[in-house]
Amino acid sequence: MPERIARVLAALALALASGVAADVSALETGESLPALRIEELGELQLAGETIRFAPWQSGALTGKVQVLQYLAARMSAKSLNEPFTDALRDSDIPIGRYHLTTIVNLDDALIGTRGMVLSELESNKKRYFRSSIVADAHGLGREAWQLSPKSSAIIILGPDGSVRFFRDGPLSTADIAQAMQLVRCGAGEQLALLEPGLHADCGAAGTR
Repeated sequence: MPERIARVLAALALALASGVAADVSALETGESLPALRIEELGELQLAGETIRFAPWQSGALTGKVQVLQYLAARMSAKSLNEPFTDALRDSDIPIGRYHLTTIVNLDDALIGTRGMVLSELESNKKRYFRSSIVADAHGLGREAWQLSPKSSAIIILGPDGSVRFFRDGPLSTADIAQAMQLVRCGAGEQLALLEPGLHADCGAAGTR
């Protein structure tokens, strides 16, 4: 009996510790994005009709508002935040005022689908050549940013590289509206740097 109680207590302690770790590991608004470098596979680059891979690092995400989507290589994860990415694509925000980066975690794919996923990424790069598409072979981003498995996360960085918005999982209607406002505000900040005197009325868009 004492051994059984000890095992139960140990399991409970581990569960509580895991929950605490998950709570404190989420990205914080106003803070810098934890550094990430992906060397195996990495960013898909288009050279004519040929796709090549190059190392990718998060340090390059500055200078304009950055929209990042990190997702598992699963159809279920892809569909989670399509309402937001579709709204962004269909908006009147000039594409030159923000940059979209999609990072796909190939370590979180269904067995036997890795090749098919890579083929789809190559097709998407040719179609959306202005956006960045990154193949994360070993799930380094999920580990560095402590993201949920089988999911999709949206991260928005300001022109200074700080985190303005972060959600791990599907965005609600209110989340989508807030994220769109933050992209507009970030684009306005960039324009103000280029044309002093202009500014975006962002209010407290980045707070909850």
